[in-house]
Amino acid sequence: MPIAIGLALLCAATAGAALFGLGVWSIAGSWRFPDALPTGLGLGAWIRSAPLLGETVAVTAAAAAASAGIATVLAIGCLENETRRGIRPPPWIDWVLYLPLLVPQVAFLFGLQVLFAATGVDGSWGALIWAHLVVVLPYVFLSLAGPWRRLDRRWADTARTLGHEPGGVLWRVTLPLLLRPVLTAAAVGVAVSVAQYLPTVYAGAGRLTTLTTEAVALAAGGDRRVIGALGLLQMALPMAAFLVAQVLPALLFRRRGGMPR
Repeated sequence: MPIAIGLALLCAATAGAALFGLGVWSIAGSWRFPDALPTGLGLGAWIRSAPLLGETVAVTAAAAAASAGIATVLAIGCLENETRRGIRPPPWIDWVLYLPLLVPQVAFLFGLQVLFAATGVDGSWGALIWAHLVVVLPYVFLSLAGPWRRLDRRWADTARTLGHEPGGVLWRVTLPLLLRPVLTAAAVGVAVSVAQYLPTVYAGAGRLTTLTTEAVALAAGGDRRVIGALGLLQMALPMAAFLVAQVLPALLFRRRGGMPR
């Protein structure tokens, strides 16, 4: 256990140092070797790159919100179907769902690109969201399946004895009780979508670019200040999604002491 804690702290410290370095680079002025610090600090890189950053953030946020939202709805539908029918799928069903996580993306993304090109939808929003959804859905389902299946079904039984239909039980009992896990699963989907590089390249066809694709393109020799700004924004979007997942249930249920917050 101490070794695991030490490794976790080391990983956290490394990630924190990397993010701090990105932040410094994004506001650094002239910084030549072997100077330990830049000659000045400013927001020049942010101002110069504002059009690029604004457009890229908009595409990234829209694709992440759409793919994570669709994945969350599909996961809720599958799990609610299990609950209403009282069934538990065999383990191989989960393996089929998680197959995109186990197989290298290049193995199936080329097929998706051929399909998109044949149907004339490559470079469209539909193709981009679909490509992201293939990867996002397994993560969202994996994040939500455990809390959903562990929920005490006596809550739903009590609601049905009071005359509620299955739809009413879902909206008035199940989803409020599982609001935090649902939002957390959606936030995981947002984080996964923001990080996608190959699906965006294949489906976007160069017409739709995200923070990840721009950061990778500039990493080969672009302005490090712009790379730092892209890296910080790439971190900010998932962080905002997880912040909403933590804060929103607490705000909605602040007057209900028995609700999970």
